[in-house]
Amino acid sequence: MKIRNCIAFTAAAAFASIASAGPSITVKYLGKGAGQDVNITFNGNSTNVFAGQLNHQLSNAGGGYGWLNGNHLTYCTDLSQYVTSTPKTYTIEDVKDIPGNAPMGQAKADALRALFAVAGGNQSVSTTSNDYATAFQLTVWEIVTDYNSSSFAINAASFTGGNFRAKKTGGSALSSSIVNTATSLYNAATSFLQTNGSSTELLGIASSSYQDQLVRVPAPGAALLAGFGGLIATRRRRA
Repeated sequence: MKIRNCIAFTAAAAFASIASAGPSITVKYLGKGAGQDVNITFNGNSTNVFAGQLNHQLSNAGGGYGWLNGNHLTYCTDLSQYVTSTPKTYTIEDVKDIPGNAPMGQAKADALRALFAVAGGNQSVSTTSNDYATAFQLTVWEIVTDYNSSSFAINAASFTGGNFRAKKTGGSALSSSIVNTATSLYNAATSFLQTNGSSTELLGIASSSYQDQLVRVPAPGAALLAGFGGLIATRRRRA
């Protein structure tokens, strides 16, 4: 069964040739966490989608990734595919190599790592508020779609212009709570990048057919992933 939490604007066949070379993991979508429905526009197409936590069960991760086995509240990077409640084989990837249809590159990946670092896990717990989870997911999508290191910012205007736009499902502007939270998160992430550079508190799980997700690496797990960049950076997606 496919659950439409993100958006599929182009045919799935367009992505079928994209394969990943990372370690494998089994992924099953379990349901929504904190968040809310919003209306987004991406590449000129508009639809209502859920923005917030997605509960995924991860299993069969071996090697140094056994800590991934279990349930995780994730955030999606992929506005072109669906989640699925049928277990599927994904791969563990460097964030810069997702989403599979259009890898985001290092600058956006660093910005997302900084975003997760400054959130400090608040985005990935069951007590997260709906507004916070929604703001966090919208910030992820803004970074994935529109980020550049020289002139990018997040504020109320960010959600009304650019390649990615968002508003309430009824057509009115996002609440000030969501906009202010997104702005504060991005500003903190920018300061983090300037002071600390990148972070290790994030990895991607990817599929050529289903929606790619971001998984937070807890502090003990970050140490386990000290060599993650070197492992995955040597791998390339192949046609």
